[in-house]
Amino acid sequence: MLVVTGWDFIRPYKKKGVGPVNDMKAGLLIVDKPEGMSSFDVVRKTRRLANMRKVGHTGTLDPDATGVLPVALGRCTKLSKFVAFDEKKYAFTMCLGVATDSADASGDVIQRAPYDEIRREDVESALAAFRGEIQQVPPVYSAIKVDGERAYALARSGKDVKLEARTVEIYDMELTEWNPPQVSFIVRCGPGTYVRSLARDIAIAVGTVGHAERIRRLAVGPFTIEQAVSFDELRRENFWSLVSSPLEMVQSLSRVCIGEEQRERIQHGRPITAEGDWEVEEAVAGHDSDNRLVAVMECTKREKGRAQLWPRRVMI
Repeated sequence: MLVVTGWDFIRPYKKKGVGPVNDMKAGLLIVDKPEGMSSFDVVRKTRRLANMRKVGHTGTLDPDATGVLPVALGRCTKLSKFVAFDEKKYAFTMCLGVATDSADASGDVIQRAPYDEIRREDVESALAAFRGEIQQVPPVYSAIKVDGERAYALARSGKDVKLEARTVEIYDMELTEWNPPQVSFIVRCGPGTYVRSLARDIAIAVGTVGHAERIRRLAVGPFTIEQAVSFDELRRENFWSLVSSPLEMVQSLSRVCIGEEQRERIQHGRPITAEGDWEVEEAVAGHDSDNRLVAVMECTKREKGRAQLWPRRVMI
């Protein structure tokens, strides 16, 4: 299950005449994060626009990177562990011949190397070693903790930071544009993958150095860049019209329609019985006839086409 980070429960910015805090509303906003803004900056700005306390992103995106950043609002912050946010898709451009300490364009140059003799075929051949499960060393300037402190904080203070290699999974990666020193790729990967490290390591594999010049996240789980909205589009007046419903947030789960009597049982934390072939421990989204999410439930028992469902996150 995904552990969601970045919750921000600080009271929202209150402006005279704004009105009550919208704590009873809930949903998922797919933000097209701009360059130069941290994921926490996105949370803070969204909280102000939504005028609510409970807002959380579903996994950090580097400040220099742009693209899809799902932001959960209100009670939807409790649904994130039921949503498949693990698979991500990126478009990125690697710059050959220049290595930086952060492995991206914002870092200081630490090494230069020739790249004139490297061919497109060399890079495409090297990609085979970067598909499937691979060992990857995260960038020194990352949020990984070392002895209780963030690696980037230690690096900025001048300390020598050594991070261990971790297993990550690359589902697919292809070269999309060849214009050296710039080389562009599309990659689908699992959780914990650093695109900056991919750019650094691919360059080394073909006999030079490099860094990630541009990174754009195209998808997180089922949520894509086509659904994303920029802060230029968001206003207090139109904010909630651009937010996906709680039921859309859990679209990857199986569904069951809940009747009024079942709804009452769920409200009191009691299990219901429903027709279905769900696996034991499978999460199921229960909704009413108006397609409003009532609860996310867990199948605890199954027998002869009927299942017992216990409420795990009640939304009503």
